[in-house]
Amino acid sequence: MNRRGFLLQALLGITATQIKAPLAHNIEFSVNPFTLGIASGDVTESSVVLWSRLAPEPSKAGGGMESFSVPVQWELSLDAKMSRIIQRGELLAQPALAHSVHVDVQDLESNREYWYRFTAATHKSQIGRTKTLPYKDSHTESVRFITSSCQNYTHGYFVAYEHMISDRPDFVIHLGDYIYDTSFGETFRKHDRENAPSTLADYRRRHALYKTDRHLQRAHAALPFFTVIDNHDAIEDMDPAGFAKRAAAYQAWYEHMPVRGYGVAGDNHFSLHRLILLGDLMQINLLDTRQFRDKKDLCTDDLDTGFGFGNYRERCDELFPENRTMLGGQQEQWLHESLVKNRAAWNVVASSGPFLPFHLQVEGKQYGYIGAWDAYPANRARIVQAISKAKSGHPIVLSGDVHSFWALDGALAKQEVDRIPVVEFITSSISANWPEPLSQPITENLDHNPQVLFYDGGKRGYLLHEVNKRTWKTTLRAVDDKSNNESTAHDLATFNVTNGEPGVRRTS
Repeated sequence: MNRRGFLLQALLGITATQIKAPLAHNIEFSVNPFTLGIASGDVTESSVVLWSRLAPEPSKAGGGMESFSVPVQWELSLDAKMSRIIQRGELLAQPALAHSVHVDVQDLESNREYWYRFTAATHKSQIGRTKTLPYKDSHTESVRFITSSCQNYTHGYFVAYEHMISDRPDFVIHLGDYIYDTSFGETFRKHDRENAPSTLADYRRRHALYKTDRHLQRAHAALPFFTVIDNHDAIEDMDPAGFAKRAAAYQAWYEHMPVRGYGVAGDNHFSLHRLILLGDLMQINLLDTRQFRDKKDLCTDDLDTGFGFGNYRERCDELFPENRTMLGGQQEQWLHESLVKNRAAWNVVASSGPFLPFHLQVEGKQYGYIGAWDAYPANRARIVQAISKAKSGHPIVLSGDVHSFWALDGALAKQEVDRIPVVEFITSSISANWPEPLSQPITENLDHNPQVLFYDGGKRGYLLHEVNKRTWKTTLRAVDDKSNNESTAHDLATFNVTNGEPGVRRTS
């Protein structure tokens, strides 16, 4: 075995013999093994991925499971009482994948609710609900969905999910940072360890901890999710020195998520980008902005790490090469073709990081946020060009990452070079803080950025989007107290976009 292969196996904690684990016969559990809940996701018009993981003792290594494969049964029903079963089957929960199970259910009816559950030995999971997307060629009147991001366990409860359930969306798009590698000094709730995860065992424990949050479990059981990876879920950029650690993070992420696109245990690649088709109403291009991007950590000359913790940097020449990419060549080509060929009423890009320009003026110098598309201006310009060539569809951008609520009209930017005729809505975090060293520079520079119609860095929450052929309505929903498990929520603001007309209008 070469050094790279040995390092991968050491970090992942797997061997060839573990992948082919013996089958457990007549297994018994002293407690229900479905402690991490159930979930559905990656829905299409005719399919859904169902997920669970056997972990009777979730805080322990391996979830308290031994190195045996365990049969798990699944059922899919047309009713919540599970009395009208239409599909069922059995698969093995294997130790090589942390005894997680992924069922890719096919041949379903479009735009329909289904219910499901799992069984292991004598124990049954709770019953979950999911829903398929509309038929791709259908005349879809309306869709209701949510965008969310950034849930740090140590910063507060994930109570925002309770309000998502009440909103009854068709699906949730989680734009990344599902877990956090660090607490950033917060102690409201403790991570399983203070050091950042580095091995497969570390990442498994971190994911298991997050999955114990009852609000998150309830949301997964009630709503289908689309999910992508951001920088705190796994290392970012195409740095071979970190590939072994990234492989560990990718595997653990797959083991805890209702997704397709992962190959075999130890894989350092994940097919994450998605085209979410909603009849003739909307297409959503869900991007992977982390796996293939060129180096982010640039513009380090005279870097002041005390200014925005080093996230705001003076713009340097290294950001501007024409071939610099956030997406990688293949994904960018896919996105270009998808945007141009769109036939739906709305042509949507969903990105982990902020898309439209925002510049900080500091002592006569121009600074930018190093984690946004501002650090990849040539790649952004190519996407804008593709949007302008689209055969049809009003463009909208949805993003996250910056733990704050934003509404932007790119056409209103002060500098002509920054004017992009696109509306962007940025969701705040589920619980992760946005401290003053990050928020204050933005607040102080709002006058220099008239494209920002709304900004609030002090609230946690999510975005609710209600869309029909004529109107796109986005509501910024904030929880009142993330330290309260029963917290109420309120609407910060509501914005409407009219299809075919420029700009965005605040309605409340």
